[in-house]
Amino acid sequence: MKLSSRIALLCLAVTASFAPMLAAPAIKLLKVDFPDTSSLLIQWVVTLSSLFILPTLLMASTLAKKFSRKSILIFGLVFYVIGGIGPSFVNTIPLILFFRAILGLSIGLISPAFNAVIAENFQGNERTKMNGWITAVNGIGGAIFLSIGGFVASFGWKSVFLSYSYAIILLILVVFFVPKFPPIKTQAVKNTSLAKIPAGFYWLALLSGLNVMLYFTIPTSLSLYLAEIGIGTASTVGYFSAISLFSIFLAGLAFPALTRMFNRFIVAFGLILYGVGFLLESIAQNVWMIAIAVLLIGFSQGLFFPMSFNKTAQVVPKERLTTAISILLAGIYAFQFICPLFMHAVPALFNYSSTRETFLLLAIAMGVSVIVSFLLTRNGQVQHAAEQK
Repeated sequence: MKLSSRIALLCLAVTASFAPMLAAPAIKLLKVDFPDTSSLLIQWVVTLSSLFILPTLLMASTLAKKFSRKSILIFGLVFYVIGGIGPSFVNTIPLILFFRAILGLSIGLISPAFNAVIAENFQGNERTKMNGWITAVNGIGGAIFLSIGGFVASFGWKSVFLSYSYAIILLILVVFFVPKFPPIKTQAVKNTSLAKIPAGFYWLALLSGLNVMLYFTIPTSLSLYLAEIGIGTASTVGYFSAISLFSIFLAGLAFPALTRMFNRFIVAFGLILYGVGFLLESIAQNVWMIAIAVLLIGFSQGLFFPMSFNKTAQVVPKERLTTAISILLAGIYAFQFICPLFMHAVPALFNYSSTRETFLLLAIAMGVSVIVSFLLTRNGQVQHAAEQK
């Protein structure tokens, strides 16, 4: 694949998994302008698009048989621009949510086509490197736009949504530099009935969704949490989210090296980072503790995200990759949507009076997960060594 095509594809990375959180700096301002609207609905401005990604994700395999990947990407980007900047031109929460739904539908077109192109055209170490670079670009791109969003938040929440106009540049890159990958051949599709998606993959999709839900506590809950503990301003959450995405960028760059260094214990390492991050959030007294917390949480997410796609490409037959990636993304986006519900349900269930207690519970859960992961990894290594003998 030509370098120009690779660069164009890499630039598309930021439109996918972290696009919903670009609206995070607007949350506190929307709460001020719409005081009678529930906090849950305000938080859904960030995550509602994740729910509406699912319908077009389910259509991914069918669309891949009829249209070229390039056509799907172009169509998706047009709707991405409409859904992204649309809230800047309306004045009610229902209309804002309507455009966020359009944004979700567009991501459901872009994500499976984009990830399938990567999975099908890169193998082995090249795929690991490319997925690492995708995560890195996702992180640094999101950090840049969230920093811009944090800055423009001082001009009002409508300005935040205008930051989605960057997708116009991506549309131009796709039109001129991305090859026209043909639709999946009919014969190849017929043969997919012979290849099954392994049952273990569905556990991978579930765990990947849970991982992303943990990360999305930053864009969905951090703004209200900062207001609760009296730290920062309306722009602060944008900067904190940018810090978390910058750490995702660093993790993406370091992913191949860390994978070699920690090998099978890379999962336990990522869970430790999550646990320490949530612990710091639960006891934070100043902006620096929050900054370190989101840095650790972002770095952990930056390890798990490419890991999910690498493992999917390894265990799923190539002819079922588009379907498997759609399922994986469906799990990821469904849990993005669930995140605000989770952050509201936990305090209600345990009668917590502060979000601090919810973050502490997550830290404890991560500690238990580290122990379980470590034991499973050790048992797997012992079993592998026994089989070798």
